[in-house]
Amino acid sequence: MREDNQEITFSFSSSAFQESPSNTMAKMREKCPLHKTVEPENHYTLTREIDVVQALRNEKLWSSSYGPGLAFAKPGTGVLVSSDPPKHTRERLAISRIFRPSVIQALESDIEILVNSIIDSKKSLGEGDIIKDFAAPIPLTVMCWLLGTPINDIDLFRSWVLPMAEAVTYVEGREASEDVISAYKNFNSYFGSHIQTRSDAIEKGDSYPDDLLTRLLTVEDDGSKLSKADVLGFCQFLLVAGSETTTLMIGNIIYRLMEHPDQFKLLKEDSSLVENTVEESLRYDAPVHGLFRTNTKAITMHGETLPKDSKVCMMFSSANRDPSAWHNPEVFDITRDIKILRNHASFGVGSHYCLGAPLSRLEGAVFLKAVLDRLPLIRSNGEPTLTKAGILKGFASLPVRWD
Repeated sequence: MREDNQEITFSFSSSAFQESPSNTMAKMREKCPLHKTVEPENHYTLTREIDVVQALRNEKLWSSSYGPGLAFAKPGTGVLVSSDPPKHTRERLAISRIFRPSVIQALESDIEILVNSIIDSKKSLGEGDIIKDFAAPIPLTVMCWLLGTPINDIDLFRSWVLPMAEAVTYVEGREASEDVISAYKNFNSYFGSHIQTRSDAIEKGDSYPDDLLTRLLTVEDDGSKLSKADVLGFCQFLLVAGSETTTLMIGNIIYRLMEHPDQFKLLKEDSSLVENTVEESLRYDAPVHGLFRTNTKAITMHGETLPKDSKVCMMFSSANRDPSAWHNPEVFDITRDIKILRNHASFGVGSHYCLGAPLSRLEGAVFLKAVLDRLPLIRSNGEPTLTKAGILKGFASLPVRWD
């Protein structure tokens, strides 16, 4: 191990990292851009923008088939974020129609109605929690629309989503704790039954919604359909990736605007900066710090030799703060060029670029516009609480007031 590696202690679960991840990542980029990390298990962490982007584009060397977490998944059993081409290509095509720009844009008016109805139910209170009251129910409700589940179950879903997200950095993965085991067990039971009910309706020719779940159960590739296990895997991935990351993004946007009143003032004076604000938040506070890849052969980088089949975390959040790629990266600036801003790594890079990115951006933009119109005097109302999942960046609670 290189001596400069030993100078820096890094762990997703450490309070030092959780409280100030940018400081830790800056030291890693400078002194050990490929950090040999020992907690909670040996793995490597890649932090410079050029390295992260090149690795994410080189799928033959950096495989996704062993899963996006620290635990090794069995190759061939995962979907999307846990698969490589050509399997990944087929899976992506299976759901791409649902995430076409025209389909996402058609959801905008429904999302606006949803956001305004949630604000209507809370506005007279004069105070609330951005995460619990707004940022969590918005994307979870949209996921319910896409998967055909009752909206009343969103609290139940979130109780599963959080432990499943936390499991990404656990050595034992899905077997990490009773909470994680229970979350997966309850999710599998609920969605296994839901998928079977929809599948039966399709086979019998009964009425059923034309949503994402129907698409997953009916799409064919060379005459074959997705297995029920794959459909279940899709639902689990979409529920976690499609809700919690957007929840964190919404919270992060509001937090930074309250922290930087000059930027909030600019936005209030020019609402055309909404899109810039969403993108700058994604760059500045990537909701997912990074995900893991596994190298398919031994490789030497930055003086460190990685054995074949090493788990390596691609740090999106560090790439987004790399001064070799961004001007004044530690400054939160909503006036950055939008074309440059979209080059952030928060939604991934290459063929694994997040299919749901346009939907997440839309949800963030709709909520932010509603805040400008209806809660313009929103401000802090106490200390926020950080999310417990070390791989994620954002808040479990964010108390606010408004007039």
